[in-house]
Amino acid sequence: MRFRLAMSVLLLLTKGALAEPARDEVMLGAARCAGIADNRVWLDCFYGSAQPMRSFLNLPPAPGAQLKLVPPLDSSYQSSELPRSAPKAERSRSFFSELLGSTKPVATDVPMASFRFERNGTFTVALKNGQTYRQEESDLVRAKWNMPAAAYLVTIVGSSDILQLRIKNEPRVIFHVRRM
Repeated sequence: MRFRLAMSVLLLLTKGALAEPARDEVMLGAARCAGIADNRVWLDCFYGSAQPMRSFLNLPPAPGAQLKLVPPLDSSYQSSELPRSAPKAERSRSFFSELLGSTKPVATDVPMASFRFERNGTFTVALKNGQTYRQEESDLVRAKWNMPAAAYLVTIVGSSDILQLRIKNEPRVIFHVRRM
């Protein structure tokens, strides 16, 4: 009986020590989420970073969308969006390009073919090059376009799922969009 009691006490005392590696891994994952500007995306990343503890506690896994948001351990955070594309060939980059991420436009001064506004105020834009983009619901900036679509020249910048859409004659306005 004493042996069982001693083993139970020992097991209870080591349970916290066994959890420490999982806690450390969770905190490292959460720290990698810190550079995300969008609050909703950050929160999903934060939840995804808790997966090691969820596994340790035998809880159901976090949704795959949350897990994908946590940047890998060996990567440095490079921009305000999360890079989720296939890895590119290694090339030397300057300190600022590492810090800010890619600034090479996906599309430059492409006329809009059409645009439509949703009930919540977000928009969907079709460009004349065939690309279509939808504004993120979490984006607080609302478009106030009232001219024909072809009058707007669009530049798309970014290297992740969430891109920046800019209109040529609206230099200080940035919309966050996803390609459809």
